[in-house]
Amino acid sequence: MKYILLYLLLICPVYAGEDTATWQVRDTHSFIKLSVAIEGSPAEGEFTGFSADIEFDPETLDQARVDVRIDLNHIEAFYDDVADGLKKEAWFNVAQYPTARFAGADFIHLGDNQYQVTGNLSLKGITRPETLYFTLARYGPHRAVIKGRMTINRLDYGVGQGPWRSLSTVAGQVFLDVVIDATRKP
Repeated sequence: MKYILLYLLLICPVYAGEDTATWQVRDTHSFIKLSVAIEGSPAEGEFTGFSADIEFDPETLDQARVDVRIDLNHIEAFYDDVADGLKKEAWFNVAQYPTARFAGADFIHLGDNQYQVTGNLSLKGITRPETLYFTLARYGPHRAVIKGRMTINRLDYGVGQGPWRSLSTVAGQVFLDVVIDATRKP
């Protein structure tokens, strides 16, 4: 009996460490929005079709990972013609590259409830390292909410070609604001 108890004490923590929390995104409470300055005025849009595989526990950041896939066919903007234009070859070229993807596993705790995750962003056939800075707004046994921001340079991915390449018309810096509201998978 003594050996069984010793075995359980030694083995159970190992298995507990492997049980990284896996999360299911609550679609109606989550979003990825983009904003960029066009001729000096802010313009916004939203990617309404995305999915994510998330494994995250603040106690085991070395095991955390995220894999977000954005369906670029599902983008909304203030004007429908802007949303349609973003799908064209000069911008996202959705016909050839229908999906953007961010996959990361390099999580760092910055203090308090502030974190960052660095991973690879793939867009229009180009993959580059990018960092999402986020606040863990809520974390419990059944539900978690993060609010974050990633800043990218659209020209690094060939987004905005021809006359749209000029930074005097459309800024190079694009902000991606992310809210992920998720429930823990059983």
